[in-house]
Amino acid sequence: MKQRRLKAVAVSAVVLLAAVVAVAVLRPRAKHTENPAVPVKVAAVELNTGTSELRYSATIIPRTEVQLAFNVGGYVDALRKVRGVDGKLRDIQEGDVINVGTVLARVRQSDYQVKFKEAESQASQARSGINVSKAQYEEAVSGIASSNAQLVEAEAAYMKAKLDFDRAENLFASRSMTKADFDSAKAQYDMTSAKVAAARSQVHVIQAKADSARANIDVVQARSSGAEAVVQETQIPLHDTELRSPLNGVVLQKSVEKGTLVSSGDKAFVVADTSSVKAVFGVADIAVAEMKPGSKLSVKSESMPGKEFEGQITAVFPAADSKSRAFNVEVTIANPEYLLRPNMIVSLRVGAKQTTTAQPVVPLNAVIKSKSNANGYAVIVVAEDGGRQLARIRDVKLGESFGNSVAVAEGLKQGDRVIITGGTMVNDGDQVKVIP
Repeated sequence: MKQRRLKAVAVSAVVLLAAVVAVAVLRPRAKHTENPAVPVKVAAVELNTGTSELRYSATIIPRTEVQLAFNVGGYVDALRKVRGVDGKLRDIQEGDVINVGTVLARVRQSDYQVKFKEAESQASQARSGINVSKAQYEEAVSGIASSNAQLVEAEAAYMKAKLDFDRAENLFASRSMTKADFDSAKAQYDMTSAKVAAARSQVHVIQAKADSARANIDVVQARSSGAEAVVQETQIPLHDTELRSPLNGVVLQKSVEKGTLVSSGDKAFVVADTSSVKAVFGVADIAVAEMKPGSKLSVKSESMPGKEFEGQITAVFPAADSKSRAFNVEVTIANPEYLLRPNMIVSLRVGAKQTTTAQPVVPLNAVIKSKSNANGYAVIVVAEDGGRQLARIRDVKLGESFGNSVAVAEGLKQGDRVIITGGTMVNDGDQVKVIP
């Protein structure tokens, strides 16, 4: 009985296992998902042998470049006229030489002239008002002097009449003067007293007029100052209708024509001073110490075979570029004949270095900081793995620099592919896709 039970349990277990296997077989398998491949650009490691000049490529930029824009809006009604190759006058265009202060373009002035003339008229009226008020004040001051003179005269007559009246009173009291003479002395005294009072009143009236005229001058002067300020405010936009060049140079870009409607801030011209030009190139950090401000170097352009210019290092940037990880070096080149033009590609020779053995070299923008060594460097190599392309970070030991490239003493061999663009987007082991 017991053996039968064991056989039944065993049979049930087998059936259950078969069912599980059947379900596993029938159930669809979960799809394996992978992160999309990161697009990158690569460069093959090459060998550098023998004597090699330190050469860098750079683009010419003007010493000074300025964008000119209108401060006021309106229709462009005039452009500077220059004489063309046919001897006829034409509107200014790109490539024309200009001088500082040259009026390159002008917005229609009529609207701004009306406001300016209105303000000038009001200012002129205010100035006339000042002159009238000053004349009234001077007249009042003159009247004060005349009234004071009359007051002094009236007071003198009054004092004499008062003395005569006092004597007449004494004589009349002692019956030594007739009543008629006494009345005459008293009448004279009363009359001079009234004249003094009238003269004093006149002085007060004239003084009040003078004070009023003085106060009116202050009011009119304040009004005139306000009118003059309005004149200045309206003169500024009138002056700004003319777009002038702030430098001696050449027109690089022209964005307006006669009849163009412009708004305040619209760019009209790009002008540049190219009497001297600049070239900026990047060097690896191991070469920064060799780039000293004031050092001379040779500059050549393929467009002018046999022509050589002299440049001078004028600045070495204190921090590396975040993308290329190179330190930018600025070179200033005298350009008195204006042969070097903006955006022209030139080659700069810093010196010559000798390598005794062949060494792998990589572009500067392929080098990154090592994650395992704070003072070391690395590159990201693209490796094949089962038909996939994977990014692999590889520590390297750098050697001498050769212009825009640097030698790798250890860690790479000829033919290895290193990432030069897109390296900041991948980690070790990520799948990548090489693009042209």
